[in-house]
Amino acid sequence: MIRLRVKLAAAALLAATVSSILPATLAIEAPSTAGPIYWRELPSPTYLWPGDGAIYYTLDTPNGSKAHLVVIDLKQGKWSLKPAINDPTAATSDTAGRFKASAAVNGGYFNLSDGLSTSYVVIDGKEVANPRINKALIENPKLQPYLEHIFNRSEIRILVNENGSQTVRIVPHNDPVPQGMRLLHSLQAGPQLLPTIGDREEAFVRTDPDGKEADSIGARRQAARTAFGITDEGYAMMLCVTPNNQDGEIHGVTLVELADLLKSLGCSQAINLDGGASTTMFVRERTAASDSPLAVTPGRAVCGRTPETKVKSVLLLQKATP
Repeated sequence: MIRLRVKLAAAALLAATVSSILPATLAIEAPSTAGPIYWRELPSPTYLWPGDGAIYYTLDTPNGSKAHLVVIDLKQGKWSLKPAINDPTAATSDTAGRFKASAAVNGGYFNLSDGLSTSYVVIDGKEVANPRINKALIENPKLQPYLEHIFNRSEIRILVNENGSQTVRIVPHNDPVPQGMRLLHSLQAGPQLLPTIGDREEAFVRTDPDGKEADSIGARRQAARTAFGITDEGYAMMLCVTPNNQDGEIHGVTLVELADLLKSLGCSQAINLDGGASTTMFVRERTAASDSPLAVTPGRAVCGRTPETKVKSVLLLQKATP
């Protein structure tokens, strides 16, 4: 379990500051050698433009890495999550700027050579990316025995019911859409991190016919990571963990450490997104001096390589439209 160096003395002040998005109770597992780790007790929160219900935090990990966290209150319907697709690729910050997003992280997997997606993406009910037509993927002889596992990797789904209410879930791609619900958006990546890690089930870690183990995302190696999680209380989390020098290959977190961190923050479901060089988070912080919440405040990449890595898909956080 990752232990975070947080200033628990700030908890009382912070609780008053962010009470509009806090659950009444949040019971989560805590490290045996430290006090409870609640996301609501993290110091120095910043609201995101243009209103309340979404907060950005930074926190340190014991090995010197930096975690960037956006917590979103989904219960009041003030915020919406939506993927975006780039043609062929673009920096996460550029995509966030194009859609005036309040926050954004990089999304699913893609070919570095031509920008073609190796992950399914659905936007406004329309499939805009399908890995089954990616020749580099389906014609790779080493991957052909695992293709059905790859196509069924986990995805974030935004579902809508007959009343227009949205629900966010993390499920395998082949899971049916529940009766009475419609698939509005989806973004595939993987593996699932919570409630259990599915790196083998989703063929990220596999044993090749020659007996050698392949690990396509360095699951057991510390690296920069991007993830998304949801809690039972109706909150979503966008998370990036990066070394201080993201161009280096030291520190970061393993998949197990990433899952433990998300669990400690209160997530019951979580998914790993593309990481390493792709890991990027953009936030548009709300300034106290802003006179009008309608005026778009400047945003910034709080983590990511310089220059930013261009990616195929992005997960956007936007203010919900009436």
